Amino acid sequence: MESTGRKDTVRPNGTDPDIKTILMQIYRGRKTIYYALAVAFVLAIILVILTPRQYDTKVVLLAESNARSSASGLLGQLGSMSGVNIGNLLGLNLGNPSSNEALTSDLYPEVVKSTPFLLDVLQQKITDSRNHKTMTVEEYLKKYTHPSPAGIPGYILNKMRRKHKNILYVKHFRKGVIKLSREQEDLLKTLNDMIQVEVQDQGNKLLKRKSKVFSVTVEAQDPLVSALLADSVVSCLKRYVVNYNTRKAQKDLKFIKTLFLKAKKDFYARQKALADYSDSNSNVILASVKIQKERLQKEYDLAASVYTSLARMLEKAKIQVQDRTPVLTILQPPVVPLKKSAPKTTLIIIEMLLVGGFVGFSIELIKVMLHPPDGG
Repeated sequence: MESTGRKDTVRPNGTDPDIKTILMQIYRGRKTIYYALAVAFVLAIILVILTPRQYDTKVVLLAESNARSSASGLLGQLGSMSGVNIGNLLGLNLGNPSSNEALTSDLYPEVVKSTPFLLDVLQQKITDSRNHKTMTVEEYLKKYTHPSPAGIPGYILNKMRRKHKNILYVKHFRKGVIKLSREQEDLLKTLNDMIQVEVQDQGNKLLKRKSKVFSVTVEAQDPLVSALLADSVVSCLKRYVVNYNTRKAQKDLKFIKTLFLKAKKDFYARQKALADYSDSNSNVILASVKIQKERLQKEYDLAASVYTSLARMLEKAKIQVQDRTPVLTILQPPVVPLKKSAPKTTLIIIEMLLVGGFVGFSIELIKVMLHPPDGG
């Protein structure tokens, strides 16, 4: 029987090659590993070049919770004017509003991720440092952001889809219902990925009140846009929180102000009517004149009492609006970043070299498994 001349097909004593022999065989094919490392290094450089630079801006805020008890309910105040508890008559609870009704900082991440909030942020104005153009966030995301290499296929598909479909704008079918176009949905997802909110507990034992430190981090492909967008997100969040926490007090204030203006007008009218009647009947001693004057006097006194009471309530309502307004203090304002946060060049190169080394090693290991050397 003729020999094939291949040593790896003949294994003396039927034994498999040991680990040392396998490693020696892989070492002989180390050029494959070097080639894989070189290819991985080139790919890493290309990946770094193609990946858009990202810049992070972090804003740190202190949210102080207001634990002070607020004034009594509006109906309770109105009932005290006439000595009748209107709240009990209507079956309403007119006690002090619970502090749980307020929007606490624990919910801020959910607020920032909500669709109405993101739609509001999309309409904020920012300035691009490269083109020095002022535009909305929506326009910036459409025209001046570039996808990462992994997102290029999806980006191309979206572009092709938009050419064949009409772009629809936000539609409010009825209160609380919103319909978005696919383009707007993509923009909201992109914006959502750019914003991160983290909350950290910070209790104040001396004041027996809790405050929370939370941060808003925005990542964008332009350093100035990153800082301006972070500032816009914080401004929108402040406005949202203030409106939410004070809307009941604002509604009460508006209602009391309406009653106050009516009471003021009625008081001035009663005052003028009493003065005119007194002037025109100053020398008359008839009983009917006296009775009419007493009636006008009582109407005037009642109007004056209502007017005075509502004036006090108006001031209390103004104080309550201020009392319910949350305090959001900026500890670290947005600063235009000087260094990019991504891509991390060194980390990408190391990861790609590890992958390349693993691929090269695996190729040589597979060669050894397919054509094992003799164990001798």
